[in-house]
Amino acid sequence: MRISSYYSDAFNGQFALRLKDSVRNFSFECDLYKWEQGDGDSTRVRSKLLARTLTERRGEDVLFVDPEAQLQRRPDALLDEHDFDVGIYYDSRTLEISGPIFLRNNPPTLQMLRDWQALNRAEPGATELETLSQVLSRPGSAVRVRRLPVTYAWVERLHREVYPSASPVIVHFKTDGLLSSRIRIPR
Repeated sequence: MRISSYYSDAFNGQFALRLKDSVRNFSFECDLYKWEQGDGDSTRVRSKLLARTLTERRGEDVLFVDPEAQLQRRPDALLDEHDFDVGIYYDSRTLEISGPIFLRNNPPTLQMLRDWQALNRAEPGATELETLSQVLSRPGSAVRVRRLPVTYAWVERLHREVYPSASPVIVHFKTDGLLSSRIRIPR
């Protein structure tokens, strides 16, 4: 399995390098791609990078994670279980796809990826994760989908209170409010 992620600027690049270090602790390879403004719509980065990685790394399964994530434990479900083609996390509150995306490098998954990219082009107003959800929920789809547990899309400040004894596999370090929480405005 190969890990794939991206960065668009020096700030994201620092997170991406931390991700790469965490991945090496488990003897995985991690491809980090620099996303330039000229590379197209940055809201479609997941499908493009997954397609690129699956093409460049024939025969290797791919796990896409956001650059602000880190691998904390071995992803046993992705490595030891083989009865699915796509692994995704659905947020339990919104039922939307979020977090990592795992794809097996096989013909049904490659077709699903082409369908996903086509739907992205056909529905520019929809988010990339909305179009992925639409493609995966189509009747008669050949891909087998595995719902990943919350430990694969862990955000400490959101999940620890609800799941106090959980041991996260992938931790996402959300940065919203990081700087603003340190700024004091006199009143």
